[in-house]
Amino acid sequence: MQPDRVHLQRLQSLDIWHGPTEMTPLPGGITNHNFLVRTPERSYVARLCVERELLGIDRRNEVICQRAAHALGVAPEVVHHESGVLVSAHLDARTLAPADVRDPDFVPRLAELLRTLHNGWDRLTGEILYFSAFQTVRTYARTARELNARLPDDIDALLDDSTRLARRVAPFVPVLCHNDLLAANILDDGRRVWLVDWEYAGVGHPLFDLAGVSGNCEFPEAQETELLAAYRGTRSVDPADLRELRVLKAMSLLREALWSVIQTVASDIDFDYEAYADDNFRAYRKARARLAD
Repeated sequence: MQPDRVHLQRLQSLDIWHGPTEMTPLPGGITNHNFLVRTPERSYVARLCVERELLGIDRRNEVICQRAAHALGVAPEVVHHESGVLVSAHLDARTLAPADVRDPDFVPRLAELLRTLHNGWDRLTGEILYFSAFQTVRTYARTARELNARLPDDIDALLDDSTRLARRVAPFVPVLCHNDLLAANILDDGRRVWLVDWEYAGVGHPLFDLAGVSGNCEFPEAQETELLAAYRGTRSVDPADLRELRVLKAMSLLREALWSVIQTVASDIDFDYEAYADDNFRAYRKARARLAD
């Protein structure tokens, strides 16, 4: 039986639907199988999302974080969840591409969204996981080794270097972060900007979200500065802030590369994870070369 048919049967078996439903696979996901579900009353996005401990995904934490983000007005409502399934409200919004995120008119809107998300730290409740890019990089490298996945020859040097880079990050106020800001996880309905896919969310460093946007959407250095200034609500940026953002940008790219390495042997999705890993390793090395030693 084809995978999509198996997934559709699982979704159709849920007792949350009222009336006839139309279920259509959504393209583009590189971790989960996603479907648009239309009913006479409303539309939903249903995700088949098994536990993926190898990637550090905790589905209980994901739901808590998405609900917290929804309360802040930056994420869709969680309609239903159970083991292996997450159903969210469908947003009538456009999924962005990296070029859309780099649009100078969009950057201030994204900065405002991230400020709203991060400023909600003192209203958070629930047992939310901690996220550190440095810890994640070490854990992904260990997992990739255990899976006999192909790692770069200098992985030990990269890990040693990441430990040194961690010392450049000053103490900070932990906030709720998305931690996976690919362009495909940013939606625009023309009035509001939304964030979806909260699998890697947790309490962590606010600048990591800005760093993830910059790395994943290939921001030039000048636009990094513009994003940071818009986020801080200032005309100029603190040089220490900018240095930390760029350290975290390098770590975001290294984390994405190692995530891809694990997926080369762990995923059942038809996607070229090896090429994606190579692209991210190259981007990491370029970002790392720009950091002053």
